[in-house]
Amino acid sequence: MRSRLLVAAAVGSLVALAGGDARADVSSWLSLGGGEGAQLAQGSSTFNSAGAFTWAIGAGTSPLGPIVAGVIYRGTTYVGLGTDLGFGLRLTTGGFSRGDWGVALDATPFWRSWGGGSYGTWPLQGVLTLGSPWGLQLAAAGQYWDMGGGQGARGLFVALEFDLLRFTVMRQGSSERWWPNPNPAGGHERQVGFLF
Repeated sequence: MRSRLLVAAAVGSLVALAGGDARADVSSWLSLGGGEGAQLAQGSSTFNSAGAFTWAIGAGTSPLGPIVAGVIYRGTTYVGLGTDLGFGLRLTTGGFSRGDWGVALDATPFWRSWGGGSYGTWPLQGVLTLGSPWGLQLAAAGQYWDMGGGQGARGLFVALEFDLLRFTVMRQGSSERWWPNPNPAGGHERQVGFLF
């Protein structure tokens, strides 16, 4: 019995050592930012403006594709009003997910526990994010409707964000002229016609 266990352990060790490199071809995002937001309460004609703190974390399909689909968990805190939390879908260009120039579009239902329902309880939010190299991005969002069937939500925010993963493990493309990334997540995109 003991010799069989030793043989099984030796075979298992050889198989583990002989395996090739594993590569997880997924896109990932982790951003933080700040800017300005505004919310319109039902029955009011003027927006309540507030500083906005934003964050997002998510994962998607391979960053090497021209279009990347994924999921995103996003939060926005409106200073003096409250915090929205949501989980939704994200579509990006390949360049955005590779940490270069590109665009991302999020569609997210949000849970809103503040405002006593006068700002809506489950607003639907769309976020358009313009990404540049070095993890910098500009996000603009609008909320409309209320998926909970309550009073409609109307609001917006604009924020300058920094994506830590687009700056580090995802980064490739034009920023590599100054700071090469030898092993980005998903591997390097094939270069056609020229080299950096």
